[in-house]
Amino acid sequence: MALSPFQSFSPKFPLCVKPPSLSLKPPRPFFLSLTPLTTTPFAIGPDGKFYPNPSDDDPPEAPEDSMHGVPKFQQIQRQAARARKLQEEQFKKDQSIFLNAIKDVEDAPDNPAQLDGDDDDDDSAGGDLFRDIDKAIALKRKEFVKQGLLEPNPPKEDKQKQEDVVHELEPDEVLDHDEIKQLQGLTVTSEDSNTETEVSDDFVNSELPNFDDIDFENFGGKGKDRIIEPRFRMTLAELLDESKVVPISVYGNLEIEITGIQHDSRLVESGDLFVCCVGMKTDGHLYLTEADKRGAVAVVASKEIDIDETLGCKALVIVDDTNAVLPALAASFYKFPSTNMSVIGITGTNGKTTTSYLIKGMYEAMGLRTGMLSTVAYYVHGDNKLEAPHTTPDAVLVQKLIAKMLHNGTEALVMEASSHGLAQGRCDEVDFDIAVFTNLVRDHPDFHGSEEEYRDAKAKLFSKMVDPERHRKIVNIDDPNASFFIAQGHPDVPVVTFAMENKDANIHPLKFELSLFESLVLVNTPHGILEISSGLLGRHNIYNILAAVAVGIAVGAPLEDIVRGIEEVDAVPGRCELIDEEQAFGVIVDYAHTPDALSRLLDYVRELNPKRVITVVGCAGESDRGKRPIMTKIATDKSDVTLLTSDNPKNEDPLDILDDMLAGVGWTMQEYLKHGENDYYPPLPNGHRLFLHDIRRVAVRAAVAMGEEGDVVVVAGRGHETYHIEGDKKEYLDDREECREALQCVDDLHQAGIDTSEFPWRLPESH
Repeated sequence: MALSPFQSFSPKFPLCVKPPSLSLKPPRPFFLSLTPLTTTPFAIGPDGKFYPNPSDDDPPEAPEDSMHGVPKFQQIQRQAARARKLQEEQFKKDQSIFLNAIKDVEDAPDNPAQLDGDDDDDDSAGGDLFRDIDKAIALKRKEFVKQGLLEPNPPKEDKQKQEDVVHELEPDEVLDHDEIKQLQGLTVTSEDSNTETEVSDDFVNSELPNFDDIDFENFGGKGKDRIIEPRFRMTLAELLDESKVVPISVYGNLEIEITGIQHDSRLVESGDLFVCCVGMKTDGHLYLTEADKRGAVAVVASKEIDIDETLGCKALVIVDDTNAVLPALAASFYKFPSTNMSVIGITGTNGKTTTSYLIKGMYEAMGLRTGMLSTVAYYVHGDNKLEAPHTTPDAVLVQKLIAKMLHNGTEALVMEASSHGLAQGRCDEVDFDIAVFTNLVRDHPDFHGSEEEYRDAKAKLFSKMVDPERHRKIVNIDDPNASFFIAQGHPDVPVVTFAMENKDANIHPLKFELSLFESLVLVNTPHGILEISSGLLGRHNIYNILAAVAVGIAVGAPLEDIVRGIEEVDAVPGRCELIDEEQAFGVIVDYAHTPDALSRLLDYVRELNPKRVITVVGCAGESDRGKRPIMTKIATDKSDVTLLTSDNPKNEDPLDILDDMLAGVGWTMQEYLKHGENDYYPPLPNGHRLFLHDIRRVAVRAAVAMGEEGDVVVVAGRGHETYHIEGDKKEYLDDREECREALQCVDDLHQAGIDTSEFPWRLPESH
């Protein structure tokens, strides 16, 4: 496919420089101190009798607890459990390989004794060994057959018996059989010569291929590829040279080979370089011992530390700021992978994840293998999904993932650039080609301190746009901060704008229609008008579609590829996700956790003209307290019924969080509880209802149970997240699953005679 000039990106490898002269700290001499042993005389009194020292009667000193309070037997049990878990995970990972390996093995007989066969036939040790192996494989295959993973494969004798069974032919089969008989012995005459070739009986009687065994899905190119894990290694001296990191001092052997980089001591493996980063809550210098035990061979630190007593650390590098050098070290170790692919960065408060999915779909429609790093998931390319941790990837993981994508043929990458990631330097060594700005509203004041700091962190992505030939800026000019982002970087870098309200934007809608099941939009572009039908719901998703179209126009994508790629994205996990169990009312789960996002979501739901809007919302603990009453005010103003609940309270008391939220309607927790004494909660001044439950699972199920025909239930705040943190406990909780289970139980509640139209309602004892 022919791409526009700025789609072909030239490698931008940094030049290697000569390593700076490094002063080696001389090794300290080792002294062995010997203390002469002295013998304490016995206490003999004047009367010749022995009087022991009182200390001799003291109980013996307890030995040091080297097992940390865990008995040895329990330690062995834990090790065995971990080994079993690793074995199960490895089997799940390579399950297809195992199953294919024993696919054609015969099933084990029902009588295990038959597996031993005639022991007299082969008395050699080798025969016993192979017979035991065959027996184990047959038994394992039988286990897989019972689990439904493999089809039965009867022994040869049973197959022969099946073949020997004579079936009476049907009339049509008799005719076919006669035709086959007539064809046997005939000859084929070549058109080029008069020679005749006899058709052999073997050819006529040969079996046709079994088309049921052919995986046509893989032939169509939709099958998942085998993802290969690349390996990297270099000496510490080469790493310092490539990264241009100038240390204050170094000690030890700089020629030690590095096979990985980590700043989390829990993830260190043998051969890794451990970088002692200083975080908001802890200091990596405190975990050198743990990193050493796990196999670290070298250390980068910003403080003087002693590596003489370590087990395997052979070198120490002292720098001014370990946090600052970590991205450069990681990018250098993984060979600057982002310089060899097109990278699209997306920043903003809302819409980053959905826009990432849309751009990925569009690039793949253009025939480019496209990876993705988002809040929801990591993709190498296509449907090849990686296990994504719940945290945003750090600088090391970002480079490692990009290197893995490049090694497996990825040509383009779509990446969310969060304010945390940009402020902490995680994206410093990512070579972005396109910067996308969605919108900017209040978020993360606990981290950034002020709205200006938050905006400046987001703008770091656009400051990288300095090459007018290669870089592009994509900006939502409906946002009041648009001009600030456009001004970042080089002023001559081309800008493509999009908007819904501002018709001066390069990309804007001429018309759109919203429903509970699809969105239709007519988009005006400089190259023509696009008609897009999307499964993404809501006005806010129109903005996301426009952002993706703007990227397509910026890179010169064919219009048909833009439309096809966007329409391929039916839904994004936890982003205005419709839960459909054939109920008579709508249920939507969304990640909206900011006042702006919640307001946009409820505005969209109102445009559907529902009978009632029932909203479940909570606020996370240990974060922005100022938004808590605002979230309640928005929910109660735009919903007929609001249920306030918990949302990852962490180390905060859930009731304190709810007390902050109740301030949005002028209530206190004491006032709410006073109403609850009589099981009656008065309506708010606007006539809407407000209920409260500190257990999220109960609140979600209650909201779904309240739903009636024509209503829309909105569960906001968590979206794709599958965990709930309260105190030190982290438990599994998925709002989508809770909604589905609740929908399945609603009929049971109604059949039990429970009126669930208003909360609180009482469950019968049977439930």
